[in-house]
Amino acid sequence: MKRLLSQLNFNNSKVDKEFKKWIKTTTGYRPDNIALYFQAFSHSSVSAKKSTEGSVSNERLEFLGDAVLGAIVAEYLFKIYPYKDEGFLTQLRSKIVNGQSLKNLAIKFGFNHFLKTSLSKDEKAKSSAYGDAFEAFIGAVYIDKGYDKTKNFVLKKIIKNHVDVEELVNTNEDYKSQLQIYCQKNRLKLEYRLVEERKDGANKLYAIQVFINEKPYIRFENYSKKVAEQKAAQLTLEELAEKAE
Repeated sequence: MKRLLSQLNFNNSKVDKEFKKWIKTTTGYRPDNIALYFQAFSHSSVSAKKSTEGSVSNERLEFLGDAVLGAIVAEYLFKIYPYKDEGFLTQLRSKIVNGQSLKNLAIKFGFNHFLKTSLSKDEKAKSSAYGDAFEAFIGAVYIDKGYDKTKNFVLKKIIKNHVDVEELVNTNEDYKSQLQIYCQKNRLKLEYRLVEERKDGANKLYAIQVFINEKPYIRFENYSKKVAEQKAAQLTLEELAEKAE
């Protein structure tokens, strides 16, 4: 199976049959438009090299899948936490659908066995590609089967079986402290710099960027400096975790 799926193409009936079987096992539904799923696993690095063959990357499906997945998770959290505010719901949704979480889910489902990419020497980009493919796959399911079946797949096959929401709620959310501990442990200098401040209507928008040993990391913008710092710290921790793998 792994060998077959690592060589996905439209000209191999055996691969086509095995791929359809995997999709049904994964989603619970038999695919109607198999071409969408092939596209979901075609990274732009491969499409660029095969542009003369008419290859299409998964970026458009990724864009759609990101929106659909975010909407499904947002609705789910809205219903199970009726008394929590917008900030709580936003942070919890971010924990479920952030890049690292999606990469882990993609590997659990076996996406790494057959994602078509030419990024074998770039581990960071390859790691990101798994999460991108996961979102593209959601986009493919949505186009192929509609919102209700996609929602059923996400809630029953993904969240119920692979996401411990309560554990995420209780996870330490002070990302600045976590990053500070990391830097102290490794004797690194940590700074949060206000790199831009501009008017946005009646409000001010602040851009905070993390610097570690003078090296720039994640930049994040928000109307609150504290929120921008926390989010920049969170994304920097995710980037550092990916580099360590």
